[in-house]
Amino acid sequence: MGARCRLLAVVLLVLAPVQASAEWQIKPFFGVSFGGGTTLLDPENAAGSANRVYGISGLLLGEVFGVEGDFGFAPGFFSGGEGTQTVGCQAADTRCVLNSSVRTLTGNVVIAVPRRLTTYTLRPYFVGGAGIMHASSEQTFGILPLSSTMPAMDVGGGVTGFLSKRVGVGWEVRYFHSIGTRQDPFQSFGPEELSFWRANMAVAIRY
Repeated sequence: MGARCRLLAVVLLVLAPVQASAEWQIKPFFGVSFGGGTTLLDPENAAGSANRVYGISGLLLGEVFGVEGDFGFAPGFFSGGEGTQTVGCQAADTRCVLNSSVRTLTGNVVIAVPRRLTTYTLRPYFVGGAGIMHASSEQTFGILPLSSTMPAMDVGGGVTGFLSKRVGVGWEVRYFHSIGTRQDPFQSFGPEELSFWRANMAVAIRY
């Protein structure tokens, strides 16, 4: 019992300063996806093209470690790339994809440079975790519609700097990749996979 009590005391001593210095950060962001690749149906070859992304993340961050929830939305993800005859729906002035999107929802662990070292400058951090990724598209005449939800992982890093006690800005690059081996011959060529990079700028609101 004595050893257990001492171990508990050590854990409490370690956690106490982290809890005391923990802060909430809400970060609405906008950015761009790029460098994507997929086995999902992509008749316009758009997955690798640059595409706008919006979203929001919520972070509870201590002196070094934190936890984060991140939601991203990329409308038109499968639209606007180089057209091909993959599905045969594209004429001279006709788009194969009427509308499409990719949504990501992940829970992550954050490791940041200690706050006491970055009080008056940018604070770098690394982030990684897992969640889900949902891809959808509606094609001309309803041919081969796509709707797939896949497990996913993400990893990346960024910096945050505060202009005042409550408001700051941040920049980040993050990589997303689906995981698993699900296969649907009507939605993909082989096991379903989707990956891309996301670069974004955020407004950071601290509580």
